[in-house]
Amino acid sequence: MIRKIKVVHVISRIFSGGAEENTLYTLKGLDKQKYSIDLIVGNEFNQGLFKSIIKDKEVNIIQIKELKGSLNFFYDPIVLYKLIKIFKRKKYDILHTHSIKTGILGRIAAKYVGIPIIICGLHGSPFQAFYSKILNWALIYFEKLTGKFTDAYISVSDILSKKYKKEKIGINSKYFTVLSGMDLSKFINLKNKFDINEVKKEFNICSDAFIIGNTARLEGVKGHKYLLQAFKMVKEIKKDRNIVLIIVGEGKEKNHLVEYVKKVGLENQVIFAGYREDIERIMSIIDIFTLSSLREGLPRVLVQASAAGIPSIAFKVDGVPEIVKDNYNGFLIEPKDIRGFAEKIIQYIDKQELIRLHGENGRSLVQGKWTIENMVNQVDEIYQQLIQEKIKR
Repeated sequence: MIRKIKVVHVISRIFSGGAEENTLYTLKGLDKQKYSIDLIVGNEFNQGLFKSIIKDKEVNIIQIKELKGSLNFFYDPIVLYKLIKIFKRKKYDILHTHSIKTGILGRIAAKYVGIPIIICGLHGSPFQAFYSKILNWALIYFEKLTGKFTDAYISVSDILSKKYKKEKIGINSKYFTVLSGMDLSKFINLKNKFDINEVKKEFNICSDAFIIGNTARLEGVKGHKYLLQAFKMVKEIKKDRNIVLIIVGEGKEKNHLVEYVKKVGLENQVIFAGYREDIERIMSIIDIFTLSSLREGLPRVLVQASAAGIPSIAFKVDGVPEIVKDNYNGFLIEPKDIRGFAEKIIQYIDKQELIRLHGENGRSLVQGKWTIENMVNQVDEIYQQLIQEKIKR
């Protein structure tokens, strides 16, 4: 086409998660000679993360202050109204949504206005997202409703796509799996890039400690309480072993988690490192990585751990098995299985040669598969295919 294709991406927040980084790398990589790109984002907007990836004027930012990550029955109708106004004024060719709530609101607004191409990005599972059965039913209902006018789903994992199809969501839509793109070069040979003793000293960790790592937002869905209960069990069994758990991340559950750690007397063995932008520096000192999330699209941090040669233990949910192969580069545990989690941690503590083997397997598993260039090229190909079908025709 002679003119540029007008694309808008909608996401509830830009903070520190995998969906946010995927979105930003995609926006940066798309050819600006072909596409004019806007990003609509909510009130949580980390300008530091945005500017570290996107240069000035590459992407136009539109912020809707009322757009929040969680459901809000007061603000969400306002968000829908504002999206409709923006879509009408800007006359986009492609809408590409990213989070569950914005996926629903954005697609409804796009259908109302008549945006030719509607794409839903799948970064996580909406199934059983709430503790309320009514809210879960309503969420699936709206997913099925918006699925009727969704042209394509771009998923970070095959498993997510299969779940949607099983629920008969978007039965006439196209489904594509595009692996998350990330710069894994900074996770290679970490032991040679950092002064290990210096990093341990920063966190007041003894040189002989066995270090367990975890990186995730401190929110209920990330399941930190199960990890801490498993860690407590490990400490009770391995009384004479110096074992440390370092948790990277911030979130609304932090105070509850800190209180629990103090209550069970683990405050000297559990380190809350807060939000960090140098996760590779933390990974340079850890022996094994753990992830206790109850829902995950495809956790980038597990790919990063594998690239670093670190085995992982994780709950067997959503896209996790596409990265962690049981007893190959880590162990998969049934969700909420605290005893199983503890047993696998102990298995690694007692078998250093297993850590080395699984670490080497992890490196070979992710090598060359998760590049930013591949991700952007695949998204571009999907856009061009839909443009040929929906606009040029």
